[in-house]
Amino acid sequence: MPSWTSSEESPDSRMYTFRCQMDTKHLLLEKREDHLNYVLKQSNKTKEEFREGVDVLKAWLGTQPHLPETPSDEMLECFYVLSKFSVEGAKQKLDMYYSIRSIVPDFYENKNPKLPNMQRIAKVTCTIPLPKLTKDGYRVILTKWLDDDPDNFDPYDFFSQINNVAEVRLQEDLPIGDIVINDLDLFKLGHFIKFTPTCLKKIFVIVEKVYGNRLKGIYYINPPPFMDRLVSLLKPLMKPKLARRLHVFKATDELYDYIPRDILPKDYGGEELSLKQFRGLWKQKFAEYKDRFDALETFKIDEDLRPDRLENDDILGFYGNFKKLNVD
Repeated sequence: MPSWTSSEESPDSRMYTFRCQMDTKHLLLEKREDHLNYVLKQSNKTKEEFREGVDVLKAWLGTQPHLPETPSDEMLECFYVLSKFSVEGAKQKLDMYYSIRSIVPDFYENKNPKLPNMQRIAKVTCTIPLPKLTKDGYRVILTKWLDDDPDNFDPYDFFSQINNVAEVRLQEDLPIGDIVINDLDLFKLGHFIKFTPTCLKKIFVIVEKVYGNRLKGIYYINPPPFMDRLVSLLKPLMKPKLARRLHVFKATDELYDYIPRDILPKDYGGEELSLKQFRGLWKQKFAEYKDRFDALETFKIDEDLRPDRLENDDILGFYGNFKKLNVD
C-alpha cells in the first residue's frame, strides 16, 4: 500500500489511513446502481429504455470492424450517459474515443501512468475527482500545481494525466456533469506561456468530441497576477454558455457558496481526505488499471476496415486521412 501518513499529520489521520487502506472501490461511485437510478429519474428515462439503448450500441459495435476492441458494458453505459441518452451521439463519441489517438497523438503516445514522464508530471501536478457528488449529481474535479518551477512542467503530459483519470472514470463513473476547481497557488507565468493556442485548441477538441464537454462550472482559486490574461485567452476557445460558468475566486472560502464543504478535501477547509491521501489512492488506482493502460498503448484504428461514415460525422470533420488539426 502507498504510504501517505506523515509525521506532521494529526492523530486523526489514523482514521483516514484506515479508510484509505480498505480499498479504492469507492473513489468514484459507491453504489453505481443507485446513481444510475438517480440519473434516469432526472432524465425521465426508464431502466428498460436505458438497457435498450445500450443494447443498440452493442449491436452497432458488431458492425464496426475498424475499432480495436469491444468496449466493456461499463464504458458503453458511461458513453450513453455522457451523450444524454442519444444513441447516435454515443456512437460518435465512442468512435472518436478511439480515432482521436491518431488525430492528436501528442496527447496519447507514451502517456501510460507507469512511464517516467508521467511519473514526473504526477509529482508537480495532480487531478483528483472527489468522491462525493453535489446535490445535482455533479462530480467535482480538483486540479492543483504542486511545483512552482515551470521547467518541470509539460502541458501535454499534464492533460494526458487528466485523460488517464478520465479513462478510469469511463470504467467506473456515470458523469452527468463536472465542476472543475483549479488551484493556481503555485501556477506561474512560465506555466501559462507553455499552453500555446495550438495546445489549448487540441485540448478543447478532445473535451468536446470525446467527453461531451459536460462542464457545469470552472472555478479558479488563488489566482496569479496575470489571471485576467489567462481568462482572456481561455474564453474565446469556449462556447458562450461555458464561458459564463467560469469564475475566479481570490479566497478559498468563496468556494463554499458553490461547493459544500463536506465534498472538499480537508486542505480546503472541507471534511474529506487530504489531497496527499487522495493522490496516494489514485496512484494505487492507476496501478490497478495497469493492464488497461498497457492495452491502450497498442490501440490503432484500421481505416481500411471502416464502414460507411456515421450519419453526422461531417460535423466531426476529422475522418479520412487524419490531416493535422489546423488550429494555429
